[in-house]
Amino acid sequence: MQVSEDDLAPSAQQRLAAFADMRFGMFNHFGVGTFTDEEWALPHQSPALFAPTVVDCEQWAAAAVAAGMTYGILTTKHHDGFCLWPTKFTTNSVAQSGYTHDVVQRYVDAFRAAGLRVGLYFSIWDRTHGVEAYDTRHLATVDGESELMVGPNEAIGSTDTTYVLGQLRELLTNYGRIDVLVTDGWAWQMGQQAIPYDQVRALVMSLQPHIVMLDHGALSHPFLGDAIMFEEPMGITAPAGNAYAACQGQTISTGWFWNQTTPTDELMSADSIIGHLKDLEPKYTSFLLNCPPNREGRLDARVVQRLTEVGAAWSPNWDRPVLPSQPFRCEYPVTPVNAYGSVESDDHVAANAIAGFSDKNFETCWSTAGSALPQEFTIDLGGTYRGVCAIEYLPVQWNRSDAGNGDITECVVLVGVDGIAFSPVARAEWTEDSGLKFVEWPEQPTGFVRLRVVSATGGFASIAHLRVGGRLNAPHRIGGRFAENELYRITSAASNDVVGVDAAGYVGPRDSSPVVLGDKDGCHEQRWSLSQTADGYFIFRHASSGLLMRAAGTSRANGAAVAAADDDAGAQSEWALTVVDPGCHAIVNRFNGLALEVVVFDGVPQVQQRRWTGGKQQHWSIELAANERS
Repeated sequence: MQVSEDDLAPSAQQRLAAFADMRFGMFNHFGVGTFTDEEWALPHQSPALFAPTVVDCEQWAAAAVAAGMTYGILTTKHHDGFCLWPTKFTTNSVAQSGYTHDVVQRYVDAFRAAGLRVGLYFSIWDRTHGVEAYDTRHLATVDGESELMVGPNEAIGSTDTTYVLGQLRELLTNYGRIDVLVTDGWAWQMGQQAIPYDQVRALVMSLQPHIVMLDHGALSHPFLGDAIMFEEPMGITAPAGNAYAACQGQTISTGWFWNQTTPTDELMSADSIIGHLKDLEPKYTSFLLNCPPNREGRLDARVVQRLTEVGAAWSPNWDRPVLPSQPFRCEYPVTPVNAYGSVESDDHVAANAIAGFSDKNFETCWSTAGSALPQEFTIDLGGTYRGVCAIEYLPVQWNRSDAGNGDITECVVLVGVDGIAFSPVARAEWTEDSGLKFVEWPEQPTGFVRLRVVSATGGFASIAHLRVGGRLNAPHRIGGRFAENELYRITSAASNDVVGVDAAGYVGPRDSSPVVLGDKDGCHEQRWSLSQTADGYFIFRHASSGLLMRAAGTSRANGAAVAAADDDAGAQSEWALTVVDPGCHAIVNRFNGLALEVVVFDGVPQVQQRRWTGGKQQHWSIELAANERS
């Protein structure tokens, strides 16, 4: 059988070189916001509000060709969650709208027919379906009052991952070859650990091996995807001398979505558009110009005219040198479930470094400031893998100081299977700057990865972003840590008390019951089964009552309670189990990031949740309960 070029998966360098050569593209924001004059349409609005009369994608494509563009990107779903295709995963789509046709299909057909490449934009953040994480930085005005867009009761759980992957599978299976995928509301809203980057990337690349992935996150280094997405209206633009494959987005009129003032807004001039193209071309950065369709589903005539003017006056510089060699990356990542450091502080805990969280002027990091080097940082992969052989490290990016930023300049990489015994596999020496760093080693079975930081600028270490995985081949999981058909006891290393459920919690129907500590007396109240989610977290089910151990309520503060409930509470009932000492685990809740801890009130041990400090009161043994199976 003869294999065509389209059947062959290109290398990362080939994909990125092809992307950099696309030069100029059209962004089309189109959705409920088009009909409500909202840049971020409110959630839970009727899909019937979306009611264009024609949706003339052929006109959009013709205008793109006239401008000299080579590709387009359509907002298949924005943050409100309304979908421009008839997805099976929600009713918030065109299938229930005032225009029941598949807009994505019409778009890809029209752009391909015009000789253009096709890209899709997809918001991971879905405010209607509830795929969102607690956010203190973005406010909404409701009845004249400011309030949080996403309150403290929200967190990402495994069901959210299933929903996101299901929708991405539809988009990347049903519409032919897709050249670009732009995600949004991911790194900056919830972090790329929440909806695990490894699962999203593995699915996307398996379905579309030619695709280039980008995510909005305000970085100037390509940590959040294959290439960089610069968002110009936020003041994030390609820097002088940029040699990364990138894309810079700007809108031709005021706002990303069409609104009632768009017909009279001052458009970006032809000279300005051409000036952008000339500036970005030597920076290997494609210019992605947003041209919002109006409520008819057409581009305003003056937008079409402006694009025609650009096409008449601009042509690409084909003498530009080829894209320089791009840095080695963890092309096949494994998203960790937990991390801990030899030193921790409330504001700079180790978990920050694996959260994949990035926004303009905002980042979280692990820092050893105030403690002398060397120090250690340990990552829990949630299982044992073959093929883990590389690390990407990104130092802090914002508010950097000449006095030193904790940029790691020398470290030793160690790996282990059980979290106790570690072997050195690589030594890295990196330059003193904010650039992307990489180190790789011969692969071996790995469940934990540890960095022993030897030296760093300023005498302390900071890690804003860290990713582990494989460069050339996908790691595969070869083992877990607990059997799913066994029963276990959870015992405090500090008090020797055992975690159980108040006996009243399963005498008759109860929604929830306190999780308590008691003597190791062998009663059924202290036995739990463990099952692991696809994301690597564990669910504890009480053997006698069937209740699930969960974070009680929505507190993220020290002292948060623990309960057992009869429903799956998503992230509140999902836990990372990380080996921290021989026979001992940290038990960290996915919802609030707090660890189980023994505290004593009036001489009575109780179980609560607190920020991880590494003390013995946060260490737990998880052992088989004798002669019992679930």
